[in-house]
Amino acid sequence: MQFEIAKALGEAALSQADQHQLPPLAIVILDAGGLIKFAATQDGAGSLRHPIALAKANAAIGMGMSTRQLYALFEQGVLPDRFATSISTVSTQGFAPQPGGELTRKAGVTLGSIGISGASSDQDEAVAIESLRNLGLAS
Repeated sequence: MQFEIAKALGEAALSQADQHQLPPLAIVILDAGGLIKFAATQDGAGSLRHPIALAKANAAIGMGMSTRQLYALFEQGVLPDRFATSISTVSTQGFAPQPGGELTRKAGVTLGSIGISGASSDQDEAVAIESLRNLGLAS
């Protein structure tokens, strides 16, 4: 993912958060190789918001699906809890299979992922999805 795309996506997410008057968010955008391309933490966000956003983005790109999908697989018992524990052990950027991590795609190609933390998981996810759609980066 090009930096300019990541920056535009991050700024779109920050704008969405402001429009919806959400609590302070942390936003992390990774490229397809899992490298951080953009990160921002709004004033007043808790100190764990950035690592959680990173872990959501990392879970999405690392597993090739949204964290909502991963969450459902754990809830349905398709993936055992020990799977998340073992992935967390080997992942240097964390692994958070909670809604709020989405893949970034353009013309069917995965460019990277976005992870958001700070509001409820559903709100984090909504900001990510709306921002992706507004920029034509949703699947």
